Parts: sequence; C-alpha cells; structure tokens
Amino acid sequence: MDETDKPKDADRPANPEREQRILDAAARLIIHYGYDKTTVGEIAHEAGVSKGAVYLHWDSKDALFKALLLREMQTFTIRWLELIEQDPNGGQLQALYRHSLLAIQERPLLRALVTQDKRVLGDFLRRQDAALYAQRGGISREFVRLMQQAGVVRTDIEPVMVAYVLNCIRAGMVFVDDLMPPDQVPPLDEAINGLADFIERAFAPPGGGDSAAGKQAIRSMTAVLQAHWAQGRLM
Repeated sequence: MDETDKPKDADRPANPEREQRILDAAARLIIHYGYDKTTVGEIAHEAGVSKGAVYLHWDSKDALFKALLLREMQTFTIRWLELIEQDPNGGQLQALYRHSLLAIQERPLLRALVTQDKRVLGDFLRRQDAALYAQRGGISREFVRLMQQAGVVRTDIEPVMVAYVLNCIRAGMVFVDDLMPPDQVPPLDEAINGLADFIERAFAPPGGGDSAAGKQAIRSMTAVLQAHWAQGRLM
C-alpha cells in the first residue's frame, strides 16, 4: 500500500474487536520473532485480516507497535491495581512492589520493555524516545514523593535515590534469569517475597505505614496516567 493511499485518522473506521485482534497477533509474533523480523503482512496473516485492514487502524508498523506498548502499560496497571486492592496491606511499599513484580512477570512484552531487550524490541527504541518508554515502565521520583506523603515510604531518603534503587531491583529481577545459573535462582514466589521484604526494611517506616493512605495515593497517580493513555499519550 502506497503511503498516500493510507487512510488519515479521520477516515479510520471504529472496529475495536479487529483492532484488539491485530494487537494480539502483533504481540505474539513480536515476542517470538522480535520487532525487526516481524512484518505488517505477517501480523495481518496471524490476525486473519488483510494487510490493508491493518493500515485502516495504524499508518505504519511503528504506530502499531506504539499502540501495543501503550496497551501493555494499561493492562499492567489494571492488573497491578487489582492485586493491590485485593491485598489488605496492598498500599504498603513491600506489597505494592511485590504485586508490581508479579504483574510484570505475566507480561512478556512489558518484561522486554523494562529490560530494553533488543531481541524483542529491535531497532524501535533507538528511533523513538527510549527514555520516555523507560520512564513510563519504571518507578518515578514523583511516585516515591507521593508515597512519602502517604506515610508508606521513609522521608529521610531523597525520592530520586529511592526510585533509582527500586528500579534497579525491578530491572535486575527481570534480568536475573539470563545472568545466573538456574540452580542459583530461587523459585519466583520466594524471590519476589524476599525482595519485597528487603525493600520494606530499607525504605518503609516502622510497621509499613497506612495501607489505606497508600492505596489512595496509588489510585490518584494511576488515574492521571490512565487519563493520558486514554488519549493515546504516554505522558
């Protein structure tokens, strides 16, 4: 399809079911083969649609992949909040961090984004604002400051340092299977619980703080993010 023949945004038909089917197909292929080796034609075939139908939703493979990454972040956040709400102590630092790691483990594409996996992401991030994607997939100092105000993170440590250490641990958790012999890696649940316990001892106030206040802070932060994402923006 010639670039001039691709439909403009105003001409794109609303077909949410087909759009999600295409995104599902793209996720399967990109996780398996990587972004660079996956073509729009292959995505269309996997989704059971024509190549032209893909371009009815996105004008390029990059635009499709941006939509896929945005969906990954939205899905992760929904799942993370679900786990937090189900946990009476979900608003405390150790719990919210544990649930974050569990939710990441469920999303292979998000794991690739957190670790900047070149096999999966290919050349995409180099041509985009990689720092933006990394920031949306990580813990920011603004989030830490919000949790300090809620009383679930110690206030005697600078937010930037807390965020840095938490992001290092989270990325390391995702990376570690590729770096260490399998017999030196504990079962996933034990590893996540051990890291969560370490994080609470390092950064939480005595007793872990007010879980209800922490949950409310998390709801407020994610509501802002979801509002941006609903408009197709990462920031």
